Amino acid sequence: MPAEPQDKSQTLWTRVLDAVAEKISPHAFDTWFQPVVFTSFSDDAVRLTVPNDTFRQGLLDNYGNLLGDILAAIIPFPCRLEIMLHIEDRVSDALSLLPVIHISEVESDAEKQSWLIERLWSTHAVGFVSGPPKSFKTWTCLEMAVSVASGTPCFGTFPVHRSGPVLLFAAEDPMPALRSRLESLAQNHGLTLDQVDIRVIRADSLRLDRPGDREKLAATIDHHRPALLILDPLVRLHSLDENQAGPMAELLGHIRALQRSFGTSIAIAHHSRKNGARSPGQSLRGSSDLYAFVDSLVSLQQRNGHVTLSAEHRSAAGLPPLPLELVAATQKDRAPTLRIATRQKDDPAEQVDLTDRIIAFLSESQSACTADSMRATLQVRKQRVLEALRALLAKGQIQRDGKHYIMANNNAGI
Repeated sequence: MPAEPQDKSQTLWTRVLDAVAEKISPHAFDTWFQPVVFTSFSDDAVRLTVPNDTFRQGLLDNYGNLLGDILAAIIPFPCRLEIMLHIEDRVSDALSLLPVIHISEVESDAEKQSWLIERLWSTHAVGFVSGPPKSFKTWTCLEMAVSVASGTPCFGTFPVHRSGPVLLFAAEDPMPALRSRLESLAQNHGLTLDQVDIRVIRADSLRLDRPGDREKLAATIDHHRPALLILDPLVRLHSLDENQAGPMAELLGHIRALQRSFGTSIAIAHHSRKNGARSPGQSLRGSSDLYAFVDSLVSLQQRNGHVTLSAEHRSAAGLPPLPLELVAATQKDRAPTLRIATRQKDDPAEQVDLTDRIIAFLSESQSACTADSMRATLQVRKQRVLEALRALLAKGQIQRDGKHYIMANNNAGI
């Protein structure tokens, strides 16, 4: 068919948008249809342009069928939908090749530090600090911030391999309360706030599903070049449905792009489900893309009134659960401080699960481990570790080589 007059074509597209707006939420409409530009209606095709290919794919995945149904209802003859990129994007794609290098030129793990915070957060990782409400998520993020900003061990236990400025956005903490927490944690590290390079984003809100806020955050990261960016919590960073894979994948893709562009690690506080799955990663609230997205995941779990911290990583051994406790300050004007708790020797929970924890530790370790290394990580008395190791040796579940222990061959897959 010949091209429709521009006024008539625009009127047709307005009818399509009105029909779409009746079917979806205002937020979804603003996110997915405001950036779309109507181009033309001719040759039995409605032509649209969108900002980039990621947006195009997301629009088709989430609303392609809806657009097709609405066009079929409005236009009395078969009509196809064509979605193109903006001209400058298409020209750039045509003139540029994807960067390709020989495999021998790829940087190896041996040529760089693999940890930002040893066993807690890998270098340049993007991930979550997750847990149910009131499980010390923000406290843990702030302890990580103080450690990276000062170069001192996190929780007094985990060395920092790359220190530098920390950029922090805390959406739910008033500024005075945030200062009080950080002051207490810094004091626990033997430091004053002046000695800790933490820079706080003072914006009232930060919505990473909005182009303007994305640009401001990118410019802020570029200016401050932090070693670690902390965003607390995820739910305050967007207005999307966290259970919808398409919109969340696009948001997470943008966060990943920030990490790659500026070489910073990014830790995001996020809630887990109240009745979570057995795996901490599978307990993350929202789309399964969240778990697939992470390089490092610090998980906080509540059991019998106690909180434990564990960690897992995309390319390194994980950290078995450690008990945490919030300790009251000795001074009335100070906030509490968070630390790894030392179990009492008659703690029934320790008696029951120490052998399971040792098995988990050895299963996740990439090399043989000594009793001392297990004692330091598991935070129990050495005598108890030795007793548990003897029991596991007697059962044939582990093997000993001098002072080192490994999983028995027949248990390697446990």
